[in-house]
Amino acid sequence: MVSDHLAGHHVVVVDDDERLLALPPMTASVPPMTASVPPKSTVGSPRTTGETPAAWLAPHGAVRPPIAPARWWRRSSLVARFTVVSLPLILGVGLLAAQVVAAQLRSIALSVEAEAVADTVESRIEGMLRPEDLQRPLSTQRMAEIDSMVNERAMGADTVGVSLWRGDGVVNYSTDSSSVGRSGKSDDMLALALAGEPSKEIKPRSEVSLTLAKGTGDVMEVYVPLRLGGPKVVGSFETYRDLAEVQNRITAVRRAMFLALGGGLAVLFVALLFVVRGASRQLRRQSDELALFGARQEVTRLQTEFVGVVSHELRTPLTALVGFSELLLAEDVPDSDRREWTTLLHNGAQRLRHLVEQLLDVSRIDHARLELRRGPVSVAEATEQALHSIAALPHGLEISQRFEPDLPPVLADHEKLVQILTNLVSNAVKYSPDGGQITIDARRLGSRVRIEVTDQGLGLPRHELDSIFDRFHRVDDERRRTIEGTGLGLYITRQLVEMHGGTVTVHSLGKGHGSTFTVVLPATEEEPNNA
Repeated sequence: MVSDHLAGHHVVVVDDDERLLALPPMTASVPPMTASVPPKSTVGSPRTTGETPAAWLAPHGAVRPPIAPARWWRRSSLVARFTVVSLPLILGVGLLAAQVVAAQLRSIALSVEAEAVADTVESRIEGMLRPEDLQRPLSTQRMAEIDSMVNERAMGADTVGVSLWRGDGVVNYSTDSSSVGRSGKSDDMLALALAGEPSKEIKPRSEVSLTLAKGTGDVMEVYVPLRLGGPKVVGSFETYRDLAEVQNRITAVRRAMFLALGGGLAVLFVALLFVVRGASRQLRRQSDELALFGARQEVTRLQTEFVGVVSHELRTPLTALVGFSELLLAEDVPDSDRREWTTLLHNGAQRLRHLVEQLLDVSRIDHARLELRRGPVSVAEATEQALHSIAALPHGLEISQRFEPDLPPVLADHEKLVQILTNLVSNAVKYSPDGGQITIDARRLGSRVRIEVTDQGLGLPRHELDSIFDRFHRVDDERRRTIEGTGLGLYITRQLVEMHGGTVTVHSLGKGHGSTFTVVLPATEEEPNNA
C-alpha cells in the first residue's frame, strides 16, 4: 500500500538489469474509477485517438531520437558496461602478450639451436682439425679427409651446408666446392666469430651464397670460433641450419601457448564477470534500500509539511470562531457588535470550508475520483463568475479583461473552469500587496484557447518556476510569509487543467516584476450551455 502522501511523486528504482527506471507518479490504492473522464495518463494518448504511437508522438514534439552512445552508456547495466570495456581490453592485452611471448619464444628456440650447433662443433669437429688446416689452402687428400669427417659428424637432417674459414677470412673448405677460396671480409657475423664471439644470422635461402643440400625455407647461419686448443682464434666453423623443423616445433609450442593464454584470459574474464555481477546485485540491493529509505523520508517530510500547513491554516479561523462565539454566549452584546462578530465568524467558517474543499479536491484527484462534466463553456462567463467569488479588491488594485472577438468556447467542465480561473485570479490578487493592474487575456490559438492572467505583484525567482505547481509548495521569502495560503491552489489548478487535456505554465522576470500564468484548453465550435 502506497501512502497518500507519495501520490503524484516520481520514484526512481533499479530493474533486474541494473537500469534506472522513472516510474510514473505513484498513487494510493485506487478503487474502481467512477470518473466520466479517462485517467490523466490516457487523455490524448494513442489508445484514445486511434493513432499509431509514432503518429501521435510526432505533433507533440515527443519523437525519441536514436539512442546515442552516451545515452546508451548511461542506461546500460553495470555488467554490460564491464563487458564492453573489459572484453576488448582483455583481447587486446592477450594478443599483445601473445605476440611478445611468441617473439621471445622464437628467439629462445633459435638461441638454443645455435648453442647446440656450437656444442657439436666443439665436441665432434674441433678436435679433428689441425692448425695448418686454417693457415694455408688444403691439399686434395686433406680436403677429402675433412669432407668425410664433416659428412659423418656435422651433416644431418637439419644441417644443409658447412664452411671452414681461415683466420684471414677466406673459405678453406665448403660442402659447396665452388665457394672454396671466397673472401668473407665484409661479413659482419664472420668478423664477430673471428673476434671470439659466436654469432648467428637468419636469412632467406635466396640470399645464401652457398649451394645448399636441400630444403626451401629460411636458413640460420651459425659461426663458431675455432681455437684448436690455444687461446687465440685461428678460424671459424660455419654451419647452415634448415629452420623448417625448428619452425614446426616453434609453431606447435606457440599454438599450445596461445590456447593456454586464451583459456587463461577466458577464465579471468568469466571470474571477473561473476565478481562484477555480484557487485552489481549488491549495488541493486543497496539502491532498493536507498529508494525505500528515500520514499519513507519523503512520506515523513510530506506528513510533517501537511500537518504544519493545515495546523497554521486552521489556527486563525478556529481562534476567531471560538473567541467570538464565547463572547456571544457570555455577554449581552449590542446589535452592532453582534453583527460584526457574526460576520467575522462567517468569514472564519468560509476559510475552513475552503481549506476542507481544497483537501478533498486533492484527495479526489489523487484517487482519480474527480468527475468532469464536459461541454462548451464561455470563457467570458466563467471569468465573470470567478471574479464574483473574489472578495473586495485591495486599494489600488484593478482587474481588466481583454477577450478576442468571436472567441470560441472551450470544451470543459463549467464548474472546474470557474475554479481554475478563481485560483489564478485570487492568487494574483493575494500576491499584489502594493496594488497595480491584473489583466485577464483570452485569445484563440488554432484549435485551442489561451487564457493569460498577468499581475504586477511580487513576481517569482527563476529557480521557483519549475516547482511552483508542486503540492504544498510556497515561495519562501520575507514578504510572502505574512500572506495566507496552503500551497494547494496552483497544484489543484495544474491537475484540473491537465485533466481537461490542456497545459498551464508560468512566466516571471524575477522578484518585483509580476507573473503571468497561461492556461491553454481545447476549443469547441459548439454553442455554450447556460451555466
